[in-house]
Amino acid sequence: MGKILEIEGLHLQFGGVKALDNVSYYIEEGEIFSLIGPNGAGKTSMLNCISGLYQPTEGSILFKGQELTSLKPYKRTSLGIARAFQNIALFAHMSVLDNIKLGRHALMDSGLFSGGLYVGKASKEEIVHREKVEEVIEFLELQDIRNVPVGKLPYGLQKRVEVGRALALEPELILLDEPMAGMNSSEKDMMARMILDMHELKGMTVVLIEHDLGVVMNLSHHIAVLDFGKQIGFGTPEEIQKNPAVIKAYIGEEAI
Repeated sequence: MGKILEIEGLHLQFGGVKALDNVSYYIEEGEIFSLIGPNGAGKTSMLNCISGLYQPTEGSILFKGQELTSLKPYKRTSLGIARAFQNIALFAHMSVLDNIKLGRHALMDSGLFSGGLYVGKASKEEIVHREKVEEVIEFLELQDIRNVPVGKLPYGLQKRVEVGRALALEPELILLDEPMAGMNSSEKDMMARMILDMHELKGMTVVLIEHDLGVVMNLSHHIAVLDFGKQIGFGTPEEIQKNPAVIKAYIGEEAI
């Protein structure tokens, strides 16, 4: 398959604070890759750099061999990168369907879905994009709540809609920032299954930030570990579990 994302010597600094300090790793195409570490380790900052919300102080981010650091976020979206946020960024008054449709609009040549009467190219385009939105709703099992305003949904379902908005872009690389946060055990199991389906059925490369180490170790092909902005581990789940620096800084002595 080859490498889809390569991070090389990445630094991110805010004044005197080093959010990321010389971080380097790579992600293979089609794998589930996890970023772990304590709170404040720099995990979300890393996703912000990949998606274009932050500009690294120095270093390189290559997506399929193309340098990303000078590209605006929407350009990265058009290349095949999508992001679901840790803090839900949905429109609470809008329905599940409309929120996911908004996620799709970046791929449309004729603007947003309007629900109005179309002729010619615009109508054909809307039909195609609407079919893709319906596929996302079915994939995430949201059919029964498609017309419910997002603000009336429990938190776990809102997180699923947040992921759905990213999936609507049909990305090659999807960045999931704590998609299971605030979920109960059954909701976590369902989200884990959906992440596996993204990998196995849709062939997506998944980058996952998750604090549940059981989930991380079960799902991931490779893991990078950050601590105070520094990378202290990179490898398979088995290698990470045996890494002394990771055990000391994050997993804890009891994991030995």
